Amino acid sequence: MATAVYLHIPFCAARCTYCDFLTFPETNPAARQSYLRALLGEMELWGQKLRAAGCEAATLYLGGGTPTVLTAGDLQRLLSSCRRLLPLALEVEWTVEANPCTLTQEKITVLAAGGVNRISLGIQDLCGERLALLGRRHSALQARQALLACKDYFPSVSADLMTALPGQTTAALLDTLAAVCDLGPHHLSLYGLQLEEGTALHAMVESGKVSLPDEDTALSMFTEAREYLLRRGFVHYEIANYALPGHYCRHNLTYWHNLPYVGLGLGAHSFWEGKRLANTRHLRQYKKELAAGKIPVAEILPITRRQEMEDTMMLGLRLRQGVSLQDFRRRFGRDLGDVFAGQLTRLQKLGLLACDGQYVRLTAAGLPVANAVIAEFISP
Repeated sequence: MATAVYLHIPFCAARCTYCDFLTFPETNPAARQSYLRALLGEMELWGQKLRAAGCEAATLYLGGGTPTVLTAGDLQRLLSSCRRLLPLALEVEWTVEANPCTLTQEKITVLAAGGVNRISLGIQDLCGERLALLGRRHSALQARQALLACKDYFPSVSADLMTALPGQTTAALLDTLAAVCDLGPHHLSLYGLQLEEGTALHAMVESGKVSLPDEDTALSMFTEAREYLLRRGFVHYEIANYALPGHYCRHNLTYWHNLPYVGLGLGAHSFWEGKRLANTRHLRQYKKELAAGKIPVAEILPITRRQEMEDTMMLGLRLRQGVSLQDFRRRFGRDLGDVFAGQLTRLQKLGLLACDGQYVRLTAAGLPVANAVIAEFISP
């Protein structure tokens, strides 16, 4: 049996203005070392559980935060500990998120030598003014240089970009896409800006200091970006993700297929043995629990069969392939068409869903309103 393992590194050089993730600036080396020791303790405990279950990690994903804010030495020790403590598959997909301003040549060399074969590079934009507004600490030049450097060391390189940003036009987005595509990434993630309460950018928008593109412009960005990337040979395989053939993110496919995964680190989430687990979000408690030899789970939510079916639809419809009728029947012993008959009939009549006898998927008309379509499958 195979699963996916996520490791959370909560440190950043600085907090971006749009970010509400569980991250914090950390410049104290002793504090970083203390967290990493606790993380390795959790890794050892989960490694034992996985081996006892006859399970290996088919994918390993180091995210954050910014894993590359760690020193080259810390990264080297972390990677070697992953190999020692976790049952990794022979052909594990091993991803590390990176920020151009913290990714040095030394760290690239360490990551590649340690077994990492996929880099997810947070570029977001190539406009200096918008990068500054977002609180990004890298320049457009640094982003270009980092992507080109990574291509020499990793067989799969992904770039994250953002859309619907303040001051961004569809033409500007297409210019950025063209410039990034010319550098040769294998995978692109295009995330529309989500304005989260409590963030600095939310306060700027609320006060009128900056404004966001209207809904029509945001839709134009989505549609024209999609058409452009398809012309460049990318496959649109998930609402926000594009890849060249053979470069889909296997780790994220585990989430979208609603399969078991394990999350290690502060505030990390898992889906394991029919339960959704959440680690404590409090750093002191996280360290305390692990010092006592306990996995620091703060919340356990058993998932009913109905909830698992709904989650499978909610996540699977994000994929352009859609939800497999055969896989659904094999997993739940029920026909998808019987379980969600009302929703399927209604949404197909509206032209938002299609079913070809093998898969249920969003139509081209359903893509821009995907969240509303998916919500139809979730019980109130």
